[in-house]
Amino acid sequence: MEPNDPRHKAVPSSFCRAYCLDGLDDQKDNPSNLIGRTGYSSGNNNNFKNSNTTLTNKRSSFGYPTSLFRVTSTSDGKLYALRRIDSAGCVSHKIIQNVLNMWMNNSRSDDMHHCNHNHRSSLFQHPGVVAWHKCFISQRAVFFVHQFHVGAVTLKERFFDPNHVNNNSIRGSNVADLGLPLNPGPGVPLPESLIWSCFTQLVSAISVIHRSKLAVRTLQLNHILVTRDGGPSATSSSSYISGMNGNSGLLFPKLRFRINCLGIVDILEYETRKSLDDLQMEDMRSLGCLILSMTTGTEVTINDITLRNINSISPSQEHQQQQRAMGMLNHYSDFVRQHYSRELHSLMETLVNPNVVPPVIEDVARSMTTRIMEELDGAHSCMDGMNGALAGLYESGRALRLMLKLAFVNERPEFGIDKNWSESGDCYILKLFRDFVFHQADGAGRPVIDLGHVVSSLNKLDAADEEKIVLASRDGKNILVVSYADVARCLEKCYQELCSNSV
Repeated sequence: MEPNDPRHKAVPSSFCRAYCLDGLDDQKDNPSNLIGRTGYSSGNNNNFKNSNTTLTNKRSSFGYPTSLFRVTSTSDGKLYALRRIDSAGCVSHKIIQNVLNMWMNNSRSDDMHHCNHNHRSSLFQHPGVVAWHKCFISQRAVFFVHQFHVGAVTLKERFFDPNHVNNNSIRGSNVADLGLPLNPGPGVPLPESLIWSCFTQLVSAISVIHRSKLAVRTLQLNHILVTRDGGPSATSSSSYISGMNGNSGLLFPKLRFRINCLGIVDILEYETRKSLDDLQMEDMRSLGCLILSMTTGTEVTINDITLRNINSISPSQEHQQQQRAMGMLNHYSDFVRQHYSRELHSLMETLVNPNVVPPVIEDVARSMTTRIMEELDGAHSCMDGMNGALAGLYESGRALRLMLKLAFVNERPEFGIDKNWSESGDCYILKLFRDFVFHQADGAGRPVIDLGHVVSSLNKLDAADEEKIVLASRDGKNILVVSYADVARCLEKCYQELCSNSV
């Protein structure tokens, strides 16, 4: 954001370098349009009353005016996702403290003892969730601080937003060419291997949360973050999964799925919270809706299958809505049965059927042990790819150290009168070797830039190879025949002597 952007006033002073994450598409086309999508109203925030910019009162899925920023903490210098929620008058410091203690105390189980010590500052740590760090009240608004993941988009944006799907690597191709079925929704159904990958990752996170006597409450498409897995190895075959029904001819990027916005609903709806059993049951229903959405390409929420908001309608209208909901479920169920495996269809049916109590997360995990092992194999392959990339970077570092040593040793003016650093000493060999590696020329005296020769020579020097090479002076009068091992010994001797005399 520009330094004079009024939205800087919406960020507490403990954070800096704020960047608004709302309305990124509008910002690309017209930066002035983004101001109206920050979720603030001049009537709700006095800090903006003197601004010439019109700020609208945009509500999020939580029911309150919300704005999201990428910020840098002034205390540790790390990036965080800062979510500001206005007009939440029902939230108090006591409620925040109670919820924070609930997540902090319940997460300190044996399962959490294996977490990375670098993440101990977060309230709940798991590879399948976006770490929640803290919550506080400032400027008459509630702020939630979560981990920031670079390049992350929501599951809804990735696969259900037409503007994003057109540029997506999975859904950017023709449906028929990919072998994916035509679906009843506006999007494109995902390959089954990708659905199982997403499902196993979410089940792992939900299992830990439920076992800690907590509930997720944010299992919706717009609260699941998707990132590309593998980092530098993302282009290797180990970072891809097969296409529809295990078709190995179709490869799709390996993706990581994380549950976002933990704790927000617990704080905003603290006064009207339900029992833990009801909340965990809703999590399972929402998990089934995620499967149904990903298989049909149509966003399905828990409200669509449970008909919650029907208190203000007549019995006849209620009956019509129930019939419509059951018809929709039957239609989508038939589609899943025809295009996906029986295992996936059966699991989806047990989770979304409103007439049957959904299974608990432990039963779901036990029923998909084979899929969990497949996901574990994929995770290990991804780790092997990243270890290979790290090994390559480490080898590049070895060559850099050799070049630094040569640069430190060669032609130091303060040792010009010392015979060991003169044209006849050990450093003379290093000077000629430097010319042999970096100053090659052809018969006409034109410079030769051969990166392969440089890399090969440095690798042999690092290994102290016994291979002989011919080193010639620039005037051609002196010629030496030495091995890479001889050069390595001279380099190490001169460098150690230089280090012993350094300050």
